[in-house]
Amino acid sequence: MVDDRDATDETVRHAPTLKGVGASEDVGVAETVAHTPPAPADPTGPTVIGPSGQSSGNTTRPLGPRPRSASTPPSLATDRYTLGAMIGQGGMGEVVLAFDEQIGREVAVKRIRTETPSADELSRFMREARVQGRLQHPAVVPVHDLALDPRGKPYFVMKRLQGTTMSELLERVRSGNDKDDETNTRRRLLRAFADVCLATEFAHSVGIIHRDLKPANIMLGDFGEVYVLDWGVARAVTDADDATGPSKQDLLLDSGETRAGTVLGTPAYMAPEQLAGERAGPAADIYALGCILYEIAAGSALHGGRRSITSMLTPIDAKPSSKRPDSPPELDAICERATQLDPEQRFTSARSLGNVVQAYLDGDRDLAVRRELAHHHIASAKAALARGSDETSRRDAMRAAGRALALDPTASEAADLVTRLMLEPPAETPAEVEAQVARLDTESARTQGRLAAYSMIGYLAFVPLLLWTGVRSMAFVGAFAALAMASGIQVWMLTRGDRIPKAGIYLNALINAALIAIVCRMVGPFIIAPTLVTTTLMAYAAHPSFGSIRIVATILGCAVAVPWALEGLGVLESTYRFANGELILSSPVMTFSAAPVQIAFAALLVALVAVVALLTRVLAVRQRDATRKVELQAWHLRQILPTAPAH
Repeated sequence: MVDDRDATDETVRHAPTLKGVGASEDVGVAETVAHTPPAPADPTGPTVIGPSGQSSGNTTRPLGPRPRSASTPPSLATDRYTLGAMIGQGGMGEVVLAFDEQIGREVAVKRIRTETPSADELSRFMREARVQGRLQHPAVVPVHDLALDPRGKPYFVMKRLQGTTMSELLERVRSGNDKDDETNTRRRLLRAFADVCLATEFAHSVGIIHRDLKPANIMLGDFGEVYVLDWGVARAVTDADDATGPSKQDLLLDSGETRAGTVLGTPAYMAPEQLAGERAGPAADIYALGCILYEIAAGSALHGGRRSITSMLTPIDAKPSSKRPDSPPELDAICERATQLDPEQRFTSARSLGNVVQAYLDGDRDLAVRRELAHHHIASAKAALARGSDETSRRDAMRAAGRALALDPTASEAADLVTRLMLEPPAETPAEVEAQVARLDTESARTQGRLAAYSMIGYLAFVPLLLWTGVRSMAFVGAFAALAMASGIQVWMLTRGDRIPKAGIYLNALINAALIAIVCRMVGPFIIAPTLVTTTLMAYAAHPSFGSIRIVATILGCAVAVPWALEGLGVLESTYRFANGELILSSPVMTFSAAPVQIAFAALLVALVAVVALLTRVLAVRQRDATRKVELQAWHLRQILPTAPAH
């Protein structure tokens, strides 16, 4: 079992050492790089890689010219490279920024990190330099030089790159920190992917298998460049009948032969046959490219965590749409084919894989496939609706019908399903909708509650009229004013919370009932109090969050019924009597003066009419706005969705 939980992008380099390496044996490259002359003085400034024979306290110099085999790298002839800061490192090597004094440009120098590298590490380092240097392609970083330092350790000089790796861009998209639009970033990555496919095809055409393709080994430059990095585990095709030319012969190092049980590459992107230790051919690179394409389209890696022998032999769902429903079906088909378990079932070449991706980018859509998939999604939507009208079934049906429309905009059957689902309410409102409605109710209740608070404070305007009319008991007037202020303050406090509790609404109703009861004692239970009960009840009924309307109506009704009953029982002094066919009012609280009473009654009448008109209009406007919103949604749907032809 291979565990890549903590090393999704870490290359596994587990391979046999050079065959027959010994203290005095000729091992080609290993023999060349194993020679170690005396170390130079400790550097005190920038290191300069220069010619042999010019000693300096701050220089590191290569070996001078000497007879060498075909695999021996030459030494530099001039003081040329001034080394600077480290700009990257991996498991075996490190890359240092350098300045090419001869040409006057920045370059990157790659060298082995360890002080005493093994023969196998040295051979693989030389292999990487030669393989990368031989691949003359715009997407392969050019190698400018290959030489030895005075300690006999090889280094090679290459173009300095400036850009961002594909893995970094994917991580930005996943984390939501991408400055560009996610769709634009994915298209940029797909365009880069097509270039990587061509670079891989070029390598295959000259007999080179990369064996470690992954997003971390792909760099996108700031000006549209695309580079395939890290050819450190690449191998040359070494079959006897294809290794005839000198350009291939000197790449046939013992360490390059992949033997049974060898694992070279990154597990999350390795083909099953490669992960099993078999020799990796072009099909293994195509599998890795399929994994990269899946990650671009789906936003997550195809393989994660442990990969056991069983998982390697079990087909995996390689459709990006399984992770991202909006992923196009063309990419589903491409990813599935590129990641087949059987190498023979994959794309025949990296070029053919890149071509179909480029065709997708160019707008070439397989309409027959899209219509077939649309019919499949329509059938899924119907099946979901047949299960019932619960939240899960309707959600599945809506998503399936939406995908069908995305695949085939002319699918009127899918359009009818979407329209029906959007306009016909479900049997049970989804919890998410209920939560949103509750939030909107709370917001509108806050607004309405604040208006109610202001209106309660408005009761205080009648206090001067009461005093002008004449007051027999100031206690009633004080209680009237105190209750009006208490009601306004209490309802204001209710609107400041995240939610409006029903207990608070019922308490406010009790305060208002006490206020109306005082009015009953002022002018009797027949003239003003019933009207106040009606308008106050309308205010509570106008919003569904303001408690149970039955409970509120009972509380407010008692404001009139209780004083009336107490008067009838003789507990309270009566505020009215009938004589000679007339209703005579007699208030124990105030005296009735003609002018003040008429003005007070007129003001109260205007206020009540205004409140009733306002509440009625608010309700009507809300109803009309809700109807308009539904009709607008239906109209928009009719404009964007196809309609079934008339029969």
